[in-house]
Amino acid sequence: MDGVFSAHVNWSIYVRTSNKRKLLEVHVPPITQALDGVEFGWQVITEDYNPGLFRLVTFQNFKIARPDDIILPVLRRAFRLSSSWSIFGLGDMESGALRHAGGHCTPKHSNKPPSLAPMLFEIQPGTIGPMSPDGGWPILELQTPAGLMEPD
Repeated sequence: MDGVFSAHVNWSIYVRTSNKRKLLEVHVPPITQALDGVEFGWQVITEDYNPGLFRLVTFQNFKIARPDDIILPVLRRAFRLSSSWSIFGLGDMESGALRHAGGHCTPKHSNKPPSLAPMLFEIQPGTIGPMSPDGGWPILELQTPAGLMEPD
């Protein structure tokens, strides 16, 4: 099933550091570089239960010829961050459809930036827009193997 497909990757990356300024100045630049840049910037969430743990969230959009064309670029980005990923959902792509694939890992603790904690990425069909004022990430278009669908 060839054509032009839209897909996006959701990155959720936890970082251990003493404060938000250090997070943004020291830890975020090498993470952004590993991901080949980010389209919308980062949503930064401070974990209430652990003030030294920050969650970074962003999305990347891709236009691809076939659904499986997204896997290699995303895995390259992921493995620049850590070499210990568990990957799921690739079997669904045997049918030529992109449904839901992703990976997660918990890297060994490091005192060198970026000091990464658990990370997750999810690959799904559709295009994501910039974060809205209420903190949501709108789906602008959703493509399925049957074609383009309007989001709800």
